[in-house]
Amino acid sequence: MKDNLDLPAEEVEIPFSILDTDLYKLTMQNAVLHHFYDAQVIIKFTNRSPQMLFNRECFDWVKGRVLRLGEVQLQSHEREALKSSYPWFSDKYLDYLGSMRLDPLNQVELSFYPSKDSEDGTFGEIGIVIKGPWRDTILYEVPIMSILSEGYFKFVDTDWNYDGQLELAKKKALDLLSPPSGVSPLIFSEFGTRRRRSFRTQDTVIRGLIAGFEEWKSNGGKGGLLAGTSNVYLALKYGLKPVGTIAHEWIMAIGATYGYRGANGRAMDMWEEVYPPGPDGAPLTMLTDTYTAQAFFADFISNPERALRWSTLRQDSGDPFEFVKSAKEHWKIIEDKAGIVRKDDGEIGKGKRVIFSDGLDVEKSVELQKGCDEIGIAASFGIGTFLTNDFKKSSNPSETSKPLNIVIKLNQIDGKNCVKLSDDKGKYTGDVEEVKRAQEELGLPHEHEEKRRG
Repeated sequence: MKDNLDLPAEEVEIPFSILDTDLYKLTMQNAVLHHFYDAQVIIKFTNRSPQMLFNRECFDWVKGRVLRLGEVQLQSHEREALKSSYPWFSDKYLDYLGSMRLDPLNQVELSFYPSKDSEDGTFGEIGIVIKGPWRDTILYEVPIMSILSEGYFKFVDTDWNYDGQLELAKKKALDLLSPPSGVSPLIFSEFGTRRRRSFRTQDTVIRGLIAGFEEWKSNGGKGGLLAGTSNVYLALKYGLKPVGTIAHEWIMAIGATYGYRGANGRAMDMWEEVYPPGPDGAPLTMLTDTYTAQAFFADFISNPERALRWSTLRQDSGDPFEFVKSAKEHWKIIEDKAGIVRKDDGEIGKGKRVIFSDGLDVEKSVELQKGCDEIGIAASFGIGTFLTNDFKKSSNPSETSKPLNIVIKLNQIDGKNCVKLSDDKGKYTGDVEEVKRAQEELGLPHEHEEKRRG
């Protein structure tokens, strides 16, 4: 690729490319075009760290950057790179991506709500509501979140600097690839686009991770791997593997549209219609906690042939060790149903993998790898904020400059409420009554009932 790729990262102003996003937004957009072409959606922003307020200067900057998303379009050299690196993207999809234009002026509502604790009204919350056809608005989440984060640390928390970021990322890579004795070297990917401190940070982190991986390999390291990055632009820039396939919104929309019972299985079936399994097909990685792992595994074992085609399960909430144990138990059920003969239990789930992506750092990742080694399940790790938003205060390097905890979630599709249950109790999102309805349809206890039983 050319153009912006040749500029130093500090000279690139966001937004500058439609590919500065996570891979799963493109793979899902392609699936939405196939299955939900006319669907209309509402998508909403939530600040999960409400004590971290924005100021008006930040809001104005964010608003200007969001409006500029309407000027970003797929360039010819970007299309060529996509076609070469992502063989499962059809010409029909690439034609659509190349011709579409986002319309933030009419599709994105941005509001500033002054805090009652801010005497002059300078500080407050930002409200964001996105409305329009899902086939286009699906692309807003990642760039808007990265714009919000970059704006906050440009205008609100400015007590930090870039010193040592390259070396820090390199050290993290080496620590992941060279864990304590008895633990397998880790296979990990960079997942930090949405909550990065800035584009410059993510670019620096990628370079640091590559440097660490190359040094480890040159010293004879084996078994571990820098598996890639979720950021399409940076994957193409640095020759890394793009990683990621499905986010919660795909399964949330299917549950809201067709019903919650069997929604995970339906989501996998509809995905395979767009990405047929095969040696040149897109990786089949399923996110498991949209309606709880309990509901997922019920769907998973209902169709052993389908389950065997999906090589990786992603754990994103709840107790990861309990999940791994459950995954192995259910892979055994699936293999038994399919008539697969094993020499011993050590071969259960052979060729399958769990990818972890829930608030990881080096210590937690190494602990999980150790547990997977003991249980006998292959593991990999998608590490985000810990890589791309790990800073100390310039004025006091012993104190952390905390990242934002922000999300943008699908709220409605064609007038129907969308909910996410999660495996973390109390972190359900969406309309309360719709959450209850989903729990009832899936045969899950209501949250208040679980608390009463406990």
